[in-house]
Amino acid sequence: MGKLKNSVTGFLLAWQFFSAIPIKKQLDMNAKSVTWMYAFLPIVGLLIGSMISGGIFVISSYSDISSLLLAILIVIMFIILTGGLHLDGWIDMSDAFFSYGEKEKRLEILDDPRTGAFGVISVFCLLLLKVGVIYEMLLKGHEKIIPFIIFIPFIARLGMLIYFLTMNTAKQTGLAAYFKSIIIPKKLMLIISVFSIVFFGAWIYFSMYSLFILIIVMLLSIFFYRKWSKKHFGGMSGDLLGALGEGLEVILWLTVLLCI
Repeated sequence: MGKLKNSVTGFLLAWQFFSAIPIKKQLDMNAKSVTWMYAFLPIVGLLIGSMISGGIFVISSYSDISSLLLAILIVIMFIILTGGLHLDGWIDMSDAFFSYGEKEKRLEILDDPRTGAFGVISVFCLLLLKVGVIYEMLLKGHEKIIPFIIFIPFIARLGMLIYFLTMNTAKQTGLAAYFKSIIIPKKLMLIISVFSIVFFGAWIYFSMYSLFILIIVMLLSIFFYRKWSKKHFGGMSGDLLGALGEGLEVILWLTVLLCI
């Protein structure tokens, strides 16, 4: 019964921390529930993608909306459902990196709640690129984009989990450092492995082999991002984790557009 309670609590915590879905309940945060919270991160991405896919189906079925406007609405829906959480990390990461300061200075900028010019410019470019890529995909047919709307958020958050598990934190303070200190790594890796086997099996069964290309691209991206974040920031932080999620989604969308 205790295991079930921790997994349910972790599922609700995942929605509280990684989405804008209101879960107005005081939840117990212990090592097991927080481990489950991170384990459900990709599932939250999958469900958010599924909700948006449902919205696309309804809009496409009952309106004559243009592909450009639909692409803009898709990006806006993602921002609304995630609360712009990872975008905030992208903005802070951009401000810190383009300050061209030392590691300590960059870490200070990550903690600064103010938004600088580099953050604004970079998030504008990111969103513009995302709208453009999704628009190009929609031109190929609204039905073809649905599997990727569902699974790209899942794969991107799976990548975030791998980064979180394999990187040391750049500082000893902050939520990322706190969560990193209390999770149970072996249990989290086991849960992720089980989830991955289930989904990979489903992809093979339904002949969705193109999604394995995205897994390879995700793993390569994490390999280089780990080196980059270690060199310029000294490790991982919550903002860098969020920035990875946003960057991975764009890289995966570009992969779909150019290679699949």
